[in-house]
Amino acid sequence: MRRFKFLKIILMVLIFFSLVSAVVMTLWNWLMPELFDLTEIDIWQAAGILLLSKILFGGFKKNHYGPDGPPWKKHWQKKWQNMPQDKREKWKQHFASKWCTPQESSEENTSTIEEEKLKDGH
Repeated sequence: MRRFKFLKIILMVLIFFSLVSAVVMTLWNWLMPELFDLTEIDIWQAAGILLLSKILFGGFKKNHYGPDGPPWKKHWQKKWQNMPQDKREKWKQHFASKWCTPQESSEENTSTIEEEKLKDGH
């Protein structure tokens, strides 16, 4: 399941990059030869221009939100810090059972979380 999701994400990124490259190529071939007497480019050259402009002007910054991170980060940090310890453990167990391999999480943890959800009405 994770492998399929990963391949789906890669495919979407490639499709998006191809579409943006096609737009750059079309705009270049429409404007640049007439305005600046430059030659027309193909899709691979447009992709190269995109990548080069990203490197020169955008960089590959990991954090686009600044030093504090995304706006929702502080909200969830505060919520996690104010959460009682027993509820934190239940959340950890829930996510471990959902995202970890079966050897790393036990069936008891999953049933405890599901029982708690039923009690809370979720």
